[in-house]
Amino acid sequence: MRNRKTNLKTIWQRAKIRPILLLSAFQGITFSLLLFLPLTLMMNSFKSSFPYVENVEKIESSGTNESAVLTEIEPIENVTINGNNPTILTYKFDLNGQIIHSRFSVFDPIKIKNLKIGDVIPIKQLNGNSIVLGFEQYSFSMDFMKYIAGAAMLVGLVFFCLLFLRIKKEIDLYKMGKLKEGKIISINQNKGFTFSKFGSSMDVYYEYDVNGTKEIGKSRTNNFALTNNKTIGDTVRILVSEDGKNSCLYPELIAKMNHWKEN
Repeated sequence: MRNRKTNLKTIWQRAKIRPILLLSAFQGITFSLLLFLPLTLMMNSFKSSFPYVENVEKIESSGTNESAVLTEIEPIENVTINGNNPTILTYKFDLNGQIIHSRFSVFDPIKIKNLKIGDVIPIKQLNGNSIVLGFEQYSFSMDFMKYIAGAAMLVGLVFFCLLFLRIKKEIDLYKMGKLKEGKIISINQNKGFTFSKFGSSMDVYYEYDVNGTKEIGKSRTNNFALTNNKTIGDTVRILVSEDGKNSCLYPELIAKMNHWKEN
């Protein structure tokens, strides 16, 4: 049973002759990570600057109305929206004889102008957690950046999957393919990137016999020595799957480096 040896270098060699897929996958995944990680740190920094009340909807529906005394009005200096800052309202209220101090983040510049320290404001509380009535809670959000990072990651993963599937097919042939001969019918050059030889390769088209039926195969290689020794009509060694549907060129250099047995 054939089980030829391959390694990570072999996989990299097969990946780099598909530069568009490789770089698209790398750029998509890298961009999303470079965007997401600093974004997460920045959001955590912003969120630590102001309070956030969980379960606002539950407090609105099940909480009890109370009156509170406004003790501080503090703008959030590191966040500016259209020239205005969100505000932290600090207040205290009596809950069963105990004074509770709470903070609530809002963004409503017009209403805030009408408030002053010492004002009695309406609140709603549930189990000690409270919200200020008449104001929506302000929470720092960069969801649109998350969507951009997510979209970039998705694009990168799609290209990665396409690259993986193409490489896997070849690696499977390297490991288990039957060694046969094919006849070259066409050779097309792929120049790669304009200012670099990275990605340069050739697409070799050939025909081979499968149980008396002629099949057409295509394989990409960066072994440019092939064109020095072979031309259209010449035979070339190939690896063919058991069902004969998939094939690729026999990788002479990889075979020698990994000490393959020619079977």
